[in-house]
Amino acid sequence: MNIRTTLTLRFTAIVATILILFSLAVFFLSENYRREEFYSRLESRAITTARLLVTVKEVDKNLLRIIDKNSIHALFQEKVLIFDEADKLVYSSLDDLEVAYSPELLREIRAKQKIEYTQNDFEHVGIVFDSDQGEFVVISSAFDRYGRAKLQNLRNVLWMGLIIGILIIVLTGAVFAGQMVKPLARMNAEVSSISVGNLSQRIDEGNQRDEIAQLAMNFNDMLRRLEAAFEIQQQFVSNASHELRTPLAAITSQLQLILDKQRSPEEYQKVLQSLLDDTRTLVELTNGLLTLAQSGIEKQRLQFKPVRIDETLFAAQTELATAHPDYHFQIAYDALPEDESQLIVAGNEYLIKTAFLNLMDNACKFSSDHTVDIRFSANGSTIGVSFSDKGIGIPVGEQEMIFNPFFRASNAQMKARGYGIGLSLCRRIVELHGGNILLKSAPEQGSLFTVKLPLRKT
Repeated sequence: MNIRTTLTLRFTAIVATILILFSLAVFFLSENYRREEFYSRLESRAITTARLLVTVKEVDKNLLRIIDKNSIHALFQEKVLIFDEADKLVYSSLDDLEVAYSPELLREIRAKQKIEYTQNDFEHVGIVFDSDQGEFVVISSAFDRYGRAKLQNLRNVLWMGLIIGILIIVLTGAVFAGQMVKPLARMNAEVSSISVGNLSQRIDEGNQRDEIAQLAMNFNDMLRRLEAAFEIQQQFVSNASHELRTPLAAITSQLQLILDKQRSPEEYQKVLQSLLDDTRTLVELTNGLLTLAQSGIEKQRLQFKPVRIDETLFAAQTELATAHPDYHFQIAYDALPEDESQLIVAGNEYLIKTAFLNLMDNACKFSSDHTVDIRFSANGSTIGVSFSDKGIGIPVGEQEMIFNPFFRASNAQMKARGYGIGLSLCRRIVELHGGNILLKSAPEQGSLFTVKLPLRKT
């Protein structure tokens, strides 16, 4: 059963139940009002008849019967019985109608002073009438022909209204249900058209206010994450296959060359050293590719902890100095913020250290004296770390592309070995932490890279 049918049936069932309960309430309240109103009329007739019989001397029984019969307020098949204190019937309004009574009934009326009951569709009222001549029991009964006819008419109207109402509810429910599921049907069609080849396609978000629009927005967010993950995967495979091809080809050619004929120990040692260098290149390149791929992971999947920027920088400096003893680091310690909280960010320490390693390595690599100048800055909401060198700089026309994966500046390709991974990796890491990286550079005047990260919120 589809959603439209389910909604229609449930809506119809709920509203129909309400209509039925309302109709029953109207009917039974009307029935109760009819009965109470008729009992009141019977009681009034009983009192009037008893008063005329007992208190008016000029009215005898025969005259009273005539008065009862021709009264404008006479009830259909009305009967009035009056009993004296000895339970003797002293008056009966009409002789052709019988009203069943018993001594027990008369005793009950005397005990309760007033009773109301229904017998064979006739309503009865029994009361005690006190007068100077003693205590009388009066029983008045009649058939509420007009009240019951009105009630039957009301029943017919309610049944007709109920049937017509349910039909209207079914039709309007189907229309409204169709309108409600129409956005879902449209969304379903749009989702069905999305495949691996068009992950960039998005579904219509409607008015961006109701629950269906929120669902569409969440689905589009999921598509964006899937698209980003798919692009990262494709880019990683493409980059890895492209970048690994050259060192693998070099290793293969060297192995083929050494196997062509017998070589001297010196030649074997030379080739093995070359193979070791190529293997190290492969390891370095593979680590760079893996770190680049990891930097594309969503922030929610990373373990973010409080990280002190100065300590992370010093750890990166120590690691880089150990690997390259010829590198020099000029750190402006006087620029460190006095408040330690101005040095703490929420992030992944390994990734931040990787970004610092790459920036310091680039600065030292391209500086003629292998020196990098490092300076801190803080403004209360962010912490900045600047890395400047006195190297060859970056051509103005290439500065916008310098952060693209595997892009290398034209003047850097002959200056130092590299793969174009480091700066792209740095930008991804910084953006993953909610920060940004700025570049100021001019050819032959060096470059200044500034990393700005938001401080941890306390």
